Amino acid sequence: MKHFHKKHLIAVLILLAAIAMMLAAPMGIHADFGDFAGNNDYGGDWGGNDDWGGDWGGDDDWDSSSSGSDDDLFSLFFFVYSLFGMKGVVVFLIIIAVLYFLGHLPSGSKPKQKPVNTGAKPTDRADLRPMSAYTDVDPSFDQQAFSEKLSNLYVQLQNGWQAKDISGLRPYLTDALYAQSDRQLERYRSKGQTNHIDRISVLSVDLVGWKQTDSQDVVIAELRTRIVDYVTDDATGTVVRGSDTREKFMTYEWTLVRTTGTRTSESTGTTGQTCPFCGAHVDINHSAVCEYCGSVLTTDSFDWVISNIKGLSQQTK
Repeated sequence: MKHFHKKHLIAVLILLAAIAMMLAAPMGIHADFGDFAGNNDYGGDWGGNDDWGGDWGGDDDWDSSSSGSDDDLFSLFFFVYSLFGMKGVVVFLIIIAVLYFLGHLPSGSKPKQKPVNTGAKPTDRADLRPMSAYTDVDPSFDQQAFSEKLSNLYVQLQNGWQAKDISGLRPYLTDALYAQSDRQLERYRSKGQTNHIDRISVLSVDLVGWKQTDSQDVVIAELRTRIVDYVTDDATGTVVRGSDTREKFMTYEWTLVRTTGTRTSESTGTTGQTCPFCGAHVDINHSAVCEYCGSVLTTDSFDWVISNIKGLSQQTK
């Protein structure tokens, strides 16, 4: 035992933690559409004006600062989880244990008083033009009407997520985002669980700015919402994760894109096309599924769709 160094003890503890997580922790600790809400708050203080009820930050919230090797490791932990789930985290911990054992990780760093979880990094505002200038390319664009559309879409996304069927929302998502979201939702279907999102309230929608790429107009929107988020077992109705009483105050960043040259006054949201596989009529925006032959169709010309969603912060009250 006299040759059992501190790094060996650390390796053993990490391995034990990995085994405990595999045995005890439920797969998929996050919830709500796209799995952004979770058991732990993240991001900075949930600040706001009187309409939002003030500042939801506090001593129990996560710190919004990040620096040093410990923070990098913590951020990497969540990155691994977002890509590979809890099994990936377990493998990640085992790798860390081996590296500690071999002495390849730096030691002696000052431990933080509390974990750091900063949420996603917002899009750099310096890269965006003000929304007031968007009427130069689309004179009929109405910021208020567009914000209301996004508010309604948020509610539809959450309702579809709870129903475990987002097929009706396909016209409002890029094909890639739809496929990713449906894969996440499949975990609930396969496990016989339902993610409930109750008491949904969209508190504000802020159109941050816009830009153009080679072929697309891009709008960045920030949504602040309030939800009650929990997961139940379909067979028993028992709450297996989350709380059916505590409210979560969420801040998201949505990236919306549409084909450059599309005008609000000329767009109906979808266009009619003929399915090249069976000849049936299909209403399509970015993508659609032919209801007759089941083929997935996409188009290069489309109106506004969500291409990316980031979780910027969560505060539980």
